[in-house]
Amino acid sequence: MFRCIAGLCTAAALLIQPARAQDSAEAAPAIAVDPVVGDYSSVQMELAAGLRLNRDGTFDYGLTVGSLDERARGRWARVGDRIELVSDPRPVAPTITASRIEQGLDNAFAIRLVAPNGRDIPGIDLRIDFDTGQPLESYVAGGPWTLPADETRRPRFVTFSKKSYRIDSGPLPLRADAGTVAIFLLTPNDFGVVDLTGAYLERDGDHLVLTRPEGKILFARADPASD
Repeated sequence: MFRCIAGLCTAAALLIQPARAQDSAEAAPAIAVDPVVGDYSSVQMELAAGLRLNRDGTFDYGLTVGSLDERARGRWARVGDRIELVSDPRPVAPTITASRIEQGLDNAFAIRLVAPNGRDIPGIDLRIDFDTGQPLESYVAGGPWTLPADETRRPRFVTFSKKSYRIDSGPLPLRADAGTVAIFLLTPNDFGVVDLTGAYLERDGDHLVLTRPEGKILFARADPASD
C-alpha cells in the first residue's frame, strides 16, 4: 500500500498543481471575432454579387451584372462604424498601345483592336479626333472598324475606352492612310479585377452597404445553413 512519507505527497502535489495553474494563467487570451465576419450576397435585377469578410482581415469580392464581371481581393479593417477596404495587391489596369500597320483588302482605312493572341476584341468604345470639327464616337464590334463612307476629314487620334473595365488609352496618334489597317494591342494585365481601395462598408440594419465611386450595393448576410 502506497503511503506518503514526511509530506512528500503534499509537496509533490504542490509542485504539480501550480504548474498547471501557471500554464492556464499564461494562456493567450481569446481574441473576439468581429461580428461582421462572414459571407454576404446581393441579388438584384441582372446583378449578383458576393462578399466574404475573413477572420484574418482579408476579403474576397465578386460581381456579375449584364456583360460585366469583376472581382477583388484585399484587406479590411474596422474604422469607427465603417469597414474600410484596401485592394492588395493593387490591380494593374489594362493598357492599349499601337502595334503595327498592315495592308487592307480595299481602299478604305480601318482600325483593329486585338488581344495578345491576335483575336479582335469587341465592345470597346472609341473616339476619333479629326484635323477639323467635332470628334466621332463609335465602338469596335469584334472586327475591323472603318470610317463612314461620307467622312472626308482626316483622322488624327483614336481613343479607346471602357469605364467599367478601367480601359482608357488616352489619345493615340493615328496614321490614316487609305488601304491600310492600324492595329492596336490591348494588354489585359489585371483585366476584370476592380480596385476597391477607398471603398467602405456600413451597417444598415441587418445588411451591409458597400459604397464606392460607381455607386452603392446592399448586401445581406448569407444563410449559415446554406454553407
